[in-house]
Amino acid sequence: MRVFILAAGFGKRLRPFTENLPKPLIKVKNKPLIHWNLKKIKKAGFKNVVINTHHLSNKITRSVGRGEKFGLNINFSHEEEIQGTGGALIKAKRLLQEEPFLLLSGDLWSDYPFEKFLDFKLKKAAHLIFFKEKKSKDAYLEAGIVKNLKTKNNLTYSGIAVINPKIFKDLEEDYYDLWTDLLQKYVKRNEVTGEIYSGDLINLNSKKEMNLLDALLVE
Repeated sequence: MRVFILAAGFGKRLRPFTENLPKPLIKVKNKPLIHWNLKKIKKAGFKNVVINTHHLSNKITRSVGRGEKFGLNINFSHEEEIQGTGGALIKAKRLLQEEPFLLLSGDLWSDYPFEKFLDFKLKKAAHLIFFKEKKSKDAYLEAGIVKNLKTKNNLTYSGIAVINPKIFKDLEEDYYDLWTDLLQKYVKRNEVTGEIYSGDLINLNSKKEMNLLDALLVE
């Protein structure tokens, strides 16, 4: 199974830190966040990684290279115009090939055990990892099936998922949001599964979260 890391965004919520540095390169414990994730991906047993880029893309490619220092094989999918979280997958579909892949947000850190997905048999369109927070609003689960009803939604999508490329194989390159443009029709068909994770899961969107990660991560 390949891993796809979303790393093209502008990181607007972390300005001014991201004006001259892509968010995945923000340092926590003196190491870029994406390096922590690549180290974790390698430890989990994955070998092939695709990273999409746009904002200050050359800094990401220089920082991670082709993956040799992580023991990984890394390819890049560069977007001249940002394609969104769904469009990024379509842009990279040649690199992702035809098998389900692990999708990670590049501004995320979690101690979720990625190794469980090495031999994961995806039977639906996607499998999403959710967490609960006070403002949870994306979906709810019913017997492991993802549902979307505003009056019942009590979960937030984490940025971790396993995606079946069949959901975008016939789509042309354009701007798409993963949740609203690609997954919703499969949610309506009960073809998206999910689970709730209660461990560490931090999206790097503020100085507070940078400090939390500094305290949490251990070499």
